[in-house]
Amino acid sequence: MLKNKHFLSIIVVFLCFFVVACSAVKDEGQSVIQFSWWGNEGRAEYTLKGIELFESENPSIKIEPKYNTWSQYEKNCAESFKTGECADVMQINFEWLAKYSPDGKGFYDINKLSDYINLYNYTINDLSYGTVAGKLNAIPIAFNTAIPVYDKNFFERNSLKIPSTWDELFSLAKFLRQKDMYVFTLSNRHILFLAIAWFEQTFSKKVFTVNGKLNISESELGQIFDFMKLLLDEHVIYSPKRGIKLSAIKDKKIVGAILWCNEISLFAKEADSIGGSAVLGNFIQTPGATESGWYLKPASMYAIKKDCKNPKTAAKFLNYLLNNQNFALLQKNDKGVPVSNKSLTALLENNMLESMQYSALMKIRFNRGAINPMLPVMEDNAVIKAFAENVFDYAAGKVSKSDAVSAFSKLW
Repeated sequence: MLKNKHFLSIIVVFLCFFVVACSAVKDEGQSVIQFSWWGNEGRAEYTLKGIELFESENPSIKIEPKYNTWSQYEKNCAESFKTGECADVMQINFEWLAKYSPDGKGFYDINKLSDYINLYNYTINDLSYGTVAGKLNAIPIAFNTAIPVYDKNFFERNSLKIPSTWDELFSLAKFLRQKDMYVFTLSNRHILFLAIAWFEQTFSKKVFTVNGKLNISESELGQIFDFMKLLLDEHVIYSPKRGIKLSAIKDKKIVGAILWCNEISLFAKEADSIGGSAVLGNFIQTPGATESGWYLKPASMYAIKKDCKNPKTAAKFLNYLLNNQNFALLQKNDKGVPVSNKSLTALLENNMLESMQYSALMKIRFNRGAINPMLPVMEDNAVIKAFAENVFDYAAGKVSKSDAVSAFSKLW
């Protein structure tokens, strides 16, 4: 009997070691994928929840999250791109393609992973924004463009038409000027975009080359400064402190704004607070123009590290982030209205898209062929700042037009 008990004890100990050993082997056999993104705590909360869901469905894969605020994330990524210590799957800004992968070799070619990522959820045009030198470096999460938004109630009360052309815009401004009001407020970035739209439509010529060089003469640049001064003088643009002020609608100073698509809800809230109702406007156009002058970019994108050690596993997780309906329901429209047809369908079926968000997406899709891909130079903070400062200084009479033109041209 004692021998049997001793034998059983040995068996129990052996089984314990066997279980521990198996557990160790399982842990060692897990593929670890680093995933980095930027955003607030709310974004981190649902993303971490999504990661838990993915891991529960894929026990052989461990996701290691790395996230931070935008400014710190950008700084960290700039360093990690130098050292090669990027995450396997990462959220990137559109302009980083030109900055870190000008030859298409800075990120993994996702085309090689098409067996693991459902690329059929995207159009060829969608994927072209992430393609560099024939290599699919990144996939857009959502698209963004500058778009006018107005207080519909004000227009209806005054029997006014929402402008579609520059002439209609000035006609509206003339009416508003009598009330000491302006058409819209906008950021310095969108002041540059507005200038580009007018010039390219009017003269059928690009302001910048694809390589970020100034493509116009000083005389043509002077015409742009004159036009921007006119917009300020004639009450089209409201910018009392050289920046956007959405709350000005409460002060009865504006009837609209030019915003990124993912910012239109901010104006809607301000309009609602005074009993107004926000409505999307039209891209301002010159009738018969051959150039649209308006530009589109991915709000943000996902990419895979160029020397990722386990690209197939990374691709599986990337597909989950982009095309999984459950994750789409967690994310909602936090990163914008999703480009992925599958994720978009999930939000539509569950009534998780506001009407204005969906309208913005449809407006983008309807105008996709006419809207140009955003150039990195248009996102350059130094260019944006220099242009806006010189426009405001010239309009205020602080500098001459030639000095403003010269100061901005010095960037090149």
